[in-house]
Amino acid sequence: MIYFSINSPDNHHLGFLVLMDEDDSTYTSGATGYYAIKAQADEADRQACPVQWQILQQLSQHNSLSWYRQSDYVQLCDAENNIIGRLQQQYLSLCDQHFLLNDLTGTL
Repeated sequence: MIYFSINSPDNHHLGFLVLMDEDDSTYTSGATGYYAIKAQADEADRQACPVQWQILQQLSQHNSLSWYRQSDYVQLCDAENNIIGRLQQQYLSLCDQHFLLNDLTGTL
């Protein structure tokens, strides 16, 4: 598992992202798995980023979100397996909104 905090581009904390590898393939090209989003922010951050907050809150309610690895990025899919986002390095895009990720894997 890989853990990230999710922040807005102007550094408002909005939640967490966890990637789970389906077949222990160490996230190589072609790997697949599931992910979960936990929307968690204080009121000031929610109000500062209402559109981004709403997207994360809606995705938090789903438990069958999948991802697959392409060369140097990860495609993120919704519960119906439609591509809704992309993760590349510390950048996350979901439903046309942009976020910054902070890798928490080594700190937990």
